[in-house]
Amino acid sequence: MNKKKLIRKIALPAAIVFVASMIGSFSLFLYVDSLYEKRAEELNAHIGELTDQNQKYLHDITQAVQEIAEQVRTEDLASTQLIQELQSEFLREHQKTDRAKKYLWMIDTSGEFVFGSPTAVFVRLNSAFDQQSEVLTNAGLFRSRNDFLTKLVDRHHKINFANLDLNSLKKQLGLDESDILISIPGYREDSWYYSRERAHLLTSPLTNQSGTVLGTLFLKIDDSVNQRLYYSKFQVQNESVASTLAPAFAFFAFLAGLFLWFLLPTWVYIDAQQRDISNPGMWAFITLISLIFGLAIYLITRPSAMKSFHCPQCENEVNGGAFCPHCGFDLASTMCPQCQYPIKPEWSFCPSCRTELMAKVELETEKKQAVEKEKSEKKLLKT
Repeated sequence: MNKKKLIRKIALPAAIVFVASMIGSFSLFLYVDSLYEKRAEELNAHIGELTDQNQKYLHDITQAVQEIAEQVRTEDLASTQLIQELQSEFLREHQKTDRAKKYLWMIDTSGEFVFGSPTAVFVRLNSAFDQQSEVLTNAGLFRSRNDFLTKLVDRHHKINFANLDLNSLKKQLGLDESDILISIPGYREDSWYYSRERAHLLTSPLTNQSGTVLGTLFLKIDDSVNQRLYYSKFQVQNESVASTLAPAFAFFAFLAGLFLWFLLPTWVYIDAQQRDISNPGMWAFITLISLIFGLAIYLITRPSAMKSFHCPQCENEVNGGAFCPHCGFDLASTMCPQCQYPIKPEWSFCPSCRTELMAKVELETEKKQAVEKEKSEKKLLKT
């Protein structure tokens, strides 16, 4: 079998596999994109509902604290019955694994901490800040105590506050050296896996009856319990069927593409040999490194004639004759009628015997027409 024809035959299934794999990969991309868009819609609806519920909850607490603030001094709020009840409520809520965790605290107008729930969390955070406030503020990590609480209250359980500095803090929180801690509501932890920050910060000013501002209430909601809604597109893909099919499509596309990549210069090498080009290996190498660009240059610059005659139909080499011995194709129009030398349609003379090809063709045509005319006349005489 002709080598170039064999290459085309084995290249066809490889091309089909490559195209099918690319189409499959693109379809998976669209599928994951639609899943992510649906997840994003669910997340937006969830955040809106969560914010509305907790904004109302914070408003009710603010009203209750304002009533107590009319009777006691601001610094004594932490010891009131209302705050103790809030402490018990937050402890109960934190024991429920299916609920978002909440952290409530108050900062007065001078920036001093007044109270917080759950109490144990804020005791630990305030103690750490008091011990290392100079190091933390000088390093530019936190502007104030409240900035420290705002950023870390929902991540307190992940941090060892002993000998805390910028590098150790980032390492404990899983941040790169280039990551920056933003002010509110906090940085996005593990941004490769999550599209948005899972913690949400709400605030409410606290005033007395005369309208004097006493401070600000902060409520931070840690919504990690619903972390699936916050997944990035990468993570959505990992938990879908795409995580199984995508590597398979990529593998087959790579394998088929690599096969075609080496098959193309092989075809160029064989074709260059058949056309008696002096450096077929060079053209094959150029095609290997530049693919279709090298192939295009080769097809434009290659000689039009081959060093041996090949059948136009099956491309197998033939040594003359009226018909191809491989496929039976009529070679009359491709051979000199005088010496059977391979010729081209645009030639006027045979390069072997100098026969005027156009004259021969015209003569043959006239003979055929005469024979056909004689046959038609005989038919008319019979009738």
